[in-house]
Amino acid sequence: MPAVANRIDRLFESCREQKRPALILYLTSGFPDEQTTRRLLPVLEEAGCDLLELGVPFSDPIADGPTIQKASTEALERGMTLARTLSIVRDFRTSSQMPIILFGAYNPFLRRGLEETARDAAEAGVDGMLAADLPIEESEPLRTALAAHGLHLVPLAAPTSPDERLRAIGAVASGFLYCIALKGITGARGAVADDVAPYLQRVRKATRVPLALGFGISTPEHVAAMKPHADAIVVGSALIATIRDARDAGRDPVEAARDYVRSLAAALR
Repeated sequence: MPAVANRIDRLFESCREQKRPALILYLTSGFPDEQTTRRLLPVLEEAGCDLLELGVPFSDPIADGPTIQKASTEALERGMTLARTLSIVRDFRTSSQMPIILFGAYNPFLRRGLEETARDAAEAGVDGMLAADLPIEESEPLRTALAAHGLHLVPLAAPTSPDERLRAIGAVASGFLYCIALKGITGARGAVADDVAPYLQRVRKATRVPLALGFGISTPEHVAAMKPHADAIVVGSALIATIRDARDAGRDPVEAARDYVRSLAAALR
């Protein structure tokens, strides 16, 4: 097992000691272009990102709202691939130990070959994966391949999941469990669902791994409101929108992302 295999575990241990949730950000690899993605990674970490979900663009959306769909389309049009995404992580690893998971559809991982994907991801410095369309009943091959290289396979849980289903998900969860905060696709919302607390209480009874809450969280106020309930807060679509809006307005998207992430991180500390 690689010496760096437990960056995710060490992060959550550190956050428990600091008595705060981790800030997890989602960024589509290759959006708005590969060079900007490379510039963004160290800036996001400096601004307060604790763990990065680096999205592998795919042609068919998996739970993605329009914001991330468009980002994936742009990245694909510019030639972004799983191999190039791993290259971005590999280069970033020369100067950072921030945990990174690959977030995407199962197809790119399967097409490359699960053993090859796990090996190359570990070599590049990836700490885990999340395949949004992979049900736990079919996850063992990827889970086994990743575990052999010390990587986590992070599952998803939904507020509509009955307790029996949550127990099944919790039994195979590794690293952390991604709890979807609302019914529907990704995207910023005006408010976070008011039944999050009892939902997360149900999930905690089903697993021992940390719980990350995402989908619809977009403002420092949302982050602060969810702080007492989750072990990590995930922000994705709103970050992508911040980057796009800055680019379209002729401003530096990296500076805009830095300012936005600093405001989120401040709400957790």
